[in-house]
Amino acid sequence: MDRIKTILKNSPFIIALVYILIGAVWIQYSDQSVLAYFDDPKMITWVQSLKGWFFVLVSGVMVYALVWKNNSLLSEAFDKLSKSRDEFKATFEYAPVGIAHHKPNENWIQVNQTLCDMLGYTREELLTLNFEDFIHPKDLTKGRTLDQELADQKHPFFKIQKRYRRKDGTYFPGLVSKSAVFNGEEKPAYLVVMLEDITEQKEAEKALKKSLKAKETLLAEIHHRVRNNLALISALFDLQAMCTKNENVHAILHDSKMRLKCLALVHESYADAEKTSHINFGDYLNQLVEFVYDTFKKEQGKNKIKLKADLPDLNLNINQAVPAGLLCNELLLNAYLNSFDDITEPIIEVGIEQEGEQVILTISDNGEKSSADYNLEKPESLGMLLVKTLTAQLNGTLSATEQDKKTSFELRFQKRDAKGPSSAL
Repeated sequence: MDRIKTILKNSPFIIALVYILIGAVWIQYSDQSVLAYFDDPKMITWVQSLKGWFFVLVSGVMVYALVWKNNSLLSEAFDKLSKSRDEFKATFEYAPVGIAHHKPNENWIQVNQTLCDMLGYTREELLTLNFEDFIHPKDLTKGRTLDQELADQKHPFFKIQKRYRRKDGTYFPGLVSKSAVFNGEEKPAYLVVMLEDITEQKEAEKALKKSLKAKETLLAEIHHRVRNNLALISALFDLQAMCTKNENVHAILHDSKMRLKCLALVHESYADAEKTSHINFGDYLNQLVEFVYDTFKKEQGKNKIKLKADLPDLNLNINQAVPAGLLCNELLLNAYLNSFDDITEPIIEVGIEQEGEQVILTISDNGEKSSADYNLEKPESLGMLLVKTLTAQLNGTLSATEQDKKTSFELRFQKRDAKGPSSAL
């Protein structure tokens, strides 16, 4: 039933065809029926007249119904059109951004009130202006180039920042968006413009940059002071070592200075990093290895040790770099403290690589060592205790293997963005 109603409502041709068929059947069979029931000519004439008037009356009622329905539909359509037009006009006029339509030759078609208020002109004044009257000269060329690309259908729309001049001569930054409307032709009928005053946004960005610059200056000053303090502490260790003849105290101060230097190198690498929480761990280890090598080669018997380092670039979060660097420092110190007197070609090797998200750090040497210094399960020295603790802090695994008179330590841990200092000491 609904389908029939839809067909009858939306198909005037079908309605007219049905009316013609019904009329034809009426004319054809109504006359035959009259002649079959009546013989008196007068009665036949009267019935034929009555039948004609009935047909006219029914036709008139149908015509009236169709015209009334058509007028109702037209009235409803006009009401919807008027409502839609009013809604569009209200949206166009009172949108929070400036909206305008202009032809490709820059002649204005219409502008909304927001755009007029933004530029300080009346509607009549603005419709008579050219782009040169309110756009900064340095922004005109690029804007016109983009307009032409829109007309050539190279882009569906574009956004660009320009400087706009108000009627009082002051400028403000604006973000303009444009698109083209085509009416079945190759050239656009007009361009749609939306302009937003971004003065507050620019001021906020300027304040943010100023605040960021101040924080960067403060951070640089903090880095400078920390470096100075670390250098001062290292110098105090040296002075204390010069004033003591106790070999044990001297060794403790030496180890403490090495650990302090390890932290200082991490700090310097972090200070030199460009606004990131990561450092180049491979470059850092190169510096650490060279420092340890230069320190021990001055000692008798250590100058013949060959150092081999394979340390490619590897970015590592600062909160992982600190414990990993300290752990590497402890293993290097233990390696150099071994006896190499009876070794023909003494060598210490340091390497680092990455497999997926796993970092693998290896340190090996062929020196003569004490098993107590390499007991990972029950460490008896402070150095190995630190190694075990730092391994736990990294959530990693540390293994020691001995092959061909060479002892190798292998540290494996998952690379991640650790939060906070995560100190396990």
